[in-house]
Amino acid sequence: MPTCVECGSLVRDLYTQYSKDNIRLTSCEKCNRFADKYIEHDFVIIFIDMLLLKPQVYRHLLFNRIAQSGNGIEPHVSRFAILLILFEVYIKWFRLETYYADYNSTFAPRPLYHQYLYILALCVFEFVAFHGFINLAIQVLLIEKVVPCNRYNYVAMALVISSFGKMLLILMVIWDYKQLEYSYLVGLIVLASNTEALSGTQTD
Repeated sequence: MPTCVECGSLVRDLYTQYSKDNIRLTSCEKCNRFADKYIEHDFVIIFIDMLLLKPQVYRHLLFNRIAQSGNGIEPHVSRFAILLILFEVYIKWFRLETYYADYNSTFAPRPLYHQYLYILALCVFEFVAFHGFINLAIQVLLIEKVVPCNRYNYVAMALVISSFGKMLLILMVIWDYKQLEYSYLVGLIVLASNTEALSGTQTD
């Protein structure tokens, strides 16, 4: 069912459509605010609110925007996860060439595809380990009744979507920027986004 992005309560519908270009947003019976104000907002506003770390925007994306049924992962989210992994491969490779003193003696002599497969395997392992740790931690908290019930596929999708900040490093490629000293700031943004997205998966 649709979900109120403000309080996380289930609602019957998000809006009433009177004509093609005339809709009226539904108010949540619990919090008396619009159930989903993002229905009328374009992607630019949604992206800005993602940068502003608003949990409401993640409820909109996860529960009201993504056509999701069952316990699987929505195909668009899966493709974005693959894109994030491939992008992480590029960043790690760049860091190895730039900052690892023994790169020329350790990695450079190896065939190019060996280098790529090694870094790809490392990135996949980190991705799986991170998601596995988060899901294990949530299961422990659920057993101890510290957090409300979460749907695990939504937890996985929330982590993927909220990791969009990693793509900000692509500006380094566009501007041919050769330093990554401040890339830890992007990591902090991603971590904060992950936290807000996970809080957004909690519904009443």
